[in-house]
Amino acid sequence: MGSGLSRLLAPWQAYPTRFWLLFAGVFFSVSSSSFIWPFTTIFIAEQTQSSLALTTLMFSVEACASLLSVGRTSKMMDLYGRKVMMITGLVLQAGNLLLMTQPTSISSWLVLMAAMGVSPLFSIGGNAMVADLLPNHQRAQAYALLRMVINLVVVTGPLLGGWIIAEHSFQTAFWTAASLLLFLAGLAHCFLQETRPKLEKDTPQSNQSVWKNRHFITILLFYTFSVMGFIEMFILMPIYLKQNFQILENQSSLLFSVNALIVVLFQYSATRWASRFSPFLMMAVGALIYALALGSIPFLETFVCFVGAMMVLTLGEMVINPTVTSYVSNLAPDHMRARYMGMLEMVYRVAMGTS
Repeated sequence: MGSGLSRLLAPWQAYPTRFWLLFAGVFFSVSSSSFIWPFTTIFIAEQTQSSLALTTLMFSVEACASLLSVGRTSKMMDLYGRKVMMITGLVLQAGNLLLMTQPTSISSWLVLMAAMGVSPLFSIGGNAMVADLLPNHQRAQAYALLRMVINLVVVTGPLLGGWIIAEHSFQTAFWTAASLLLFLAGLAHCFLQETRPKLEKDTPQSNQSVWKNRHFITILLFYTFSVMGFIEMFILMPIYLKQNFQILENQSSLLFSVNALIVVLFQYSATRWASRFSPFLMMAVGALIYALALGSIPFLETFVCFVGAMMVLTLGEMVINPTVTSYVSNLAPDHMRARYMGMLEMVYRVAMGTS
């Protein structure tokens, strides 16, 4: 019994306390955001009486703002430290959520969504901190753990947020999320330690080096196209099922819960298996699995088959995502780690803005 318990706890004992503090921070950060992000489109439409097309345009604005800002904010993270920028991002997010309870015009929402695109600094800093804290061979599994907690929140957060909205109001949900983010900012200030590597005076600081690394840009382009396919599945599937098979939102949403639950249960084991092979091979395998899942959709007709397609897609996600994140963290120079992780974070913004 004792040896079995030791084997079970071994992965959790392999990481330092500072990693688990960061892990808890990611959990609370994503939890706070997940209270309201699935319902933001509905709230904007109700507040402004706008069409769905105009409402969804807000997310393209958020993506564009993120694209324009990520280079500068991630460079500041490398120069001045991860912790101060991560806390700034939390405070900015909280203030933005509080302001979102007030506006009723599209122009106001354009400004707020642009500000929201600038604020996801906690995730960029968190990924950089993992690479600061852990040696290369531990990073892939550490990123897998972070993905597990994020997907656990995706399952539970919207349920709690929906209950708050149904029992109270949208405003209460926004206030709750903002309060939690401010509370997390306070905890981060007290307990999170700076991890930015100390740099020598002659260390180069040119931001152009990111773009001159052709190997990194190639990986980035490959990953962008992969994520675009993944995002398409999430954006178009509910509409496709409703229009062609009369499968309503309360059923199609189960597909996303299946995706998140599989990641929570199997991501760590999948990453341990994938780490035995070449990162390029695993990226190719993940992309092939994505293509298989997406290509099967036009030939499926029952809800059970669509669940199967989502399960296949999730296998590709579990193989490719931690592999790419770990590979980029190993590729990045110590003094530019946040910039590389920021560019990787930008991939999801591009995919969301173009899908």
